[in-house]
Amino acid sequence: MNRKIVNLSIFALTMAVMVINNLEGLHTFKTIVNSLAILTLSVIGIVYVTNYAKNKTREI
Repeated sequence: MNRKIVNLSIFALTMAVMVINNLEGLHTFKTIVNSLAILTLSVIGIVYVTNYAKNKTREI
């Protein structure tokens, strides 16, 4: 993945979660959005770690 696209998606995801968390009520919606945000950030992190590990093993 392109680093700029990933940074933009992380920024947009963080901003969206901050806006959603400031809404009154809608507790179920907040929970779903927060869960999806955590899942998305976890997937991005796992992809980066696996790519880093693959690139490191190729260099050695």
